[in-house]
Amino acid sequence: MNRSDIARAERALVEQVLKREDVGRRRMFAVAAWSVAGAAAATTVPASPALAQAAPARRILQKDDSRILNIGATVRSGKYWNFSTWITPVEEFYVRNHYPTPTAEQKPELDPRNWKVKVHGNGLERELELTYDDLLKMRSRTVFATMECHGNGRTVFWEQLDMKDVTGGNWVLGAVGLAEWEYVPLSEIFARAGLRPDAKALLFWSGVDGAGDIGRPMPMREVLSRPDDIGLAFRMNGNPLLPDHGAPVRALVTGWGGAASTKWLTEIKVATHDFWVRLNTKAEVFAGPDYPKPTPAPGDEFRNVGPEDIHGPMVEWMPVKSFITVPLVIEKSPSVPANYPLKRGELPTLAAGRQTIRGYAWGPQHGLRKVEYRIDGGPWREAHIRPPNLGRYTWSRFDFEWDAPAGEHVIETRATDNAGISQPPTVPFNLYGMANNAIPKFRIRVV
Repeated sequence: MNRSDIARAERALVEQVLKREDVGRRRMFAVAAWSVAGAAAATTVPASPALAQAAPARRILQKDDSRILNIGATVRSGKYWNFSTWITPVEEFYVRNHYPTPTAEQKPELDPRNWKVKVHGNGLERELELTYDDLLKMRSRTVFATMECHGNGRTVFWEQLDMKDVTGGNWVLGAVGLAEWEYVPLSEIFARAGLRPDAKALLFWSGVDGAGDIGRPMPMREVLSRPDDIGLAFRMNGNPLLPDHGAPVRALVTGWGGAASTKWLTEIKVATHDFWVRLNTKAEVFAGPDYPKPTPAPGDEFRNVGPEDIHGPMVEWMPVKSFITVPLVIEKSPSVPANYPLKRGELPTLAAGRQTIRGYAWGPQHGLRKVEYRIDGGPWREAHIRPPNLGRYTWSRFDFEWDAPAGEHVIETRATDNAGISQPPTVPFNLYGMANNAIPKFRIRVV
C-alpha cells in the first residue's frame, strides 16, 4: 500500500468514526488534507480556518466526580470501565496536577488576552515572545493522540506484583484518554527563532503552576526526530483548552507520559546543556535498583533542585498497554478511590452466558499490531481490533466473545506493537510506580 492509499484509508476511517461515534463534541470538522509518513505516523490535519473562530469553551473549573474517579485533591482518573468512545470526552478525561488548577482569575497572565510565551536560550539564534493571537495565526496541525499519566497502572504493582513499597496515587487504569489536539508544531517555532546545531536540550516551563517548579526537559535528539509532532497545544476536542487541561496553552509531547506536556506554558528554553528540574530528578523518574542514576555534566542548569536530588532516569515514551472495561479488584492497595464502584476485595459481576468483552490498547512508540487475551490461564487468543487504528499515537478498541460459565474467572490481555514488543508478565520495581505495563489480570465473578 503506497502513501496515497494509506492517506485515503485513514481519511475514510476517521470520517466514519466522526459520523457514527459519540466523539465528545457536537460538531464535525472538515478534513481538508492529510499528512501521513507511513503506517506508524501521526494522523494529522491542517487546522480548519473555521476553528480559528471557535466559540469560547464552557467554563468548567472543577470536574464532576460522577463522570470521573476522585483520586485526590488535585487528581482525577477516567472511569475506564465506562469507556466506549474512541475519542474521550473532555468531561471524562483524567486530570493530573501537582498543585490546584491555576485560572485566569487567580493568574491574569493565563488570560488569553495577556498570555505570552518566552522562547529563548543559547541554543537559538534569536529570542521570541509570542502572544496567544500570534499563536493562532501560525501554521497549526491537528493530531489524534492518547495522553497517559506515568502513574497509570500503578495499582498493578500493589495488587498483582506484590510491590508494597511503591508510592503514589491509586490511578487504577483510567489515567489515559485520547483527544483531538490542535497545536503549533515546534518546527514553526524553530523556523522563527533559528535553531543552533549545538542545541542539546529543550525545557518546557510553566512558571505559574503552584510553587513555580513545574516543567520538563527533552533532549534535542528526540525533539528533532519529530519536530512536527511536538508543539504548543491550544485546543482539545475542537474547543479551547479548559483550565484543568492547561489553558490557554500547554506543551504537547505525543507518545511520552503526560508530565512532558507541561500545562500553563509560559517559557521554552533551548540550550547547549541539559536541564534538571523536579520532574526529572525526584519525581516522574524510574527510581530503583534496576535503574542507574544519570550523572549531570558540568554546566548543566538546575532549577529548584540540586545534583543530590537525582533519583533515577526520566520517564520518556509510554509503553505498549491494554485493558478491558472491567474495574480491577482492589485488595492490597494503600487506598481505594473515593467513588470507586467496588468495595475493597469485592469482585465485579457478570451474567453467565454469551458476552462481548471490550477493551482498549495502544503502543505509542511503534503503533499497535495486535491484542491477545486468555481466560483462567488458558491459551492466548487474538482479539478483534476495531477500526480505526490510525498509527502510533492513537489507541484502538478491541473485543472478543466469551461464553462465560458461572464461577470466578481471570481474564488477561496482552498488546503487541509494530516492533514486536509485547506487554510483559512483570516489570522491575520502581519506587514511584511509573509506566507499569505488566499484563493486567481482571478477576470477575460470573453469576
